Amino acid sequence: MDKDVYEQLTDRVFLTGSKIIPQLFRMIADEDDARLMLATPGTIEELAERVGRDPEEVRASLDSLYRKGLVFKSSKPQGVVYRMVRDLVQFHDATLVWPEAPQEYLDLWHRYMEEEWPSYAALVTGMLPRPFTRVIPVNLPVEAKSSILAYDDVERLIEEAGRVAVTRCTCRTISGKCGKPVEVCLQVGKAADYTLDRGTGREVSKEEAMRIIRECEEAGLVHVTMNRAGESHFICNCCDDCCQSFTLLIRDGLNLCDPSRFAATVDLEKCTGCGSCLERCYFGALSLVEAEEVGAVSIDEERCMGCGLCTVVCPEDALTMREVRGADFIPQ
Repeated sequence: MDKDVYEQLTDRVFLTGSKIIPQLFRMIADEDDARLMLATPGTIEELAERVGRDPEEVRASLDSLYRKGLVFKSSKPQGVVYRMVRDLVQFHDATLVWPEAPQEYLDLWHRYMEEEWPSYAALVTGMLPRPFTRVIPVNLPVEAKSSILAYDDVERLIEEAGRVAVTRCTCRTISGKCGKPVEVCLQVGKAADYTLDRGTGREVSKEEAMRIIRECEEAGLVHVTMNRAGESHFICNCCDDCCQSFTLLIRDGLNLCDPSRFAATVDLEKCTGCGSCLERCYFGALSLVEAEEVGAVSIDEERCMGCGLCTVVCPEDALTMREVRGADFIPQ
C-alpha cells in the first residue's frame, strides 16, 4: 500500500513507523502544504514548478510553513532555498515555539514524548558517538588548570553573540510538571536571527540575558548548550521532570547529554552538613555522610554532571567547581 503524504513526511525525519508523528504533521499542514514540503529543497520558482502551483501561492504557503517551523530557508547563489525540517529535534523545537500553536497540538507532542520518545531515544544513543548537547556550569568562578575557554563560560557565550533572543522552553511548554520558569531558552547568534525573523521569540539585551541566567540558577535549572567547541546556537535551562533528555538520563541512564568539563568539590573544613545542596542535584551525585560525628557532603564524581547548581545554595561556600576533563573532551 502506498504511503500517504504524512507518512512520507515522517519517513523524511527518520521516524518511520511512528503512529503520532504523522498526526502532528497532519494537524498543522494540509495536503497541499505536505506535498510542498516533500518537494523541498528548492527555490520558490523550483518548488512551484514541481508541485504545479502559482509561485505567489507557493510563496504564501512557505511563509506560513516557515513561521510554523516546518520549513527553513537559507540564502544561496540561486536565491532563497527552502527545505523541510531535518529531524525530530528540529521538528520538536521549531514547531513548539510557533506562537499560534493550538493546545491540542501541544498535547499531542506531550503524548509523543511519553509514549514513543523513550524507545526512539534509546535507539539514537546507540547510534551517535556523542550526545548532541552538554552541560555548562553556572556563572561562578571555577578552579581550572588553565584559563576557562569561551565555550565553557555561559557569560562569554552571551557576550560574544551578535544578538540574543529568548523563547519558551519547548519541554516545559508541553509538560509543565514542575512550575519552573518557561520563557528562559536563550538563542544566540544566528539562532537569534532566525528566531526573530520567524517572530517566535523576543530580542533581549545581554544584560537581560544574564538576568535570565541568574534567575535560572536560583530556580534550580541546568544550563545546556551544543556539544561542539566554538559553536553555540542556544543555551537551554533544563529541569529534571520535563526535559526530554534529563528525564531519560536520570531514569534510564541514557547518555543524551554530556557533563561539563567540571565537577563539584567540597571543602570538608567548611561543610557543616546542612544538606541545602542535596535537593539541587538532579543526578544523585550528592549524599550526606558522617565525618567525625559531623555530617558532611560526599560527591560521587561519576554521577556529577558539573552543572554547579549545588554551589549556588551552599551557605558556607564549601562547594566549588574544579576542572576534571581536558579541553579535548568537547568535540571539535
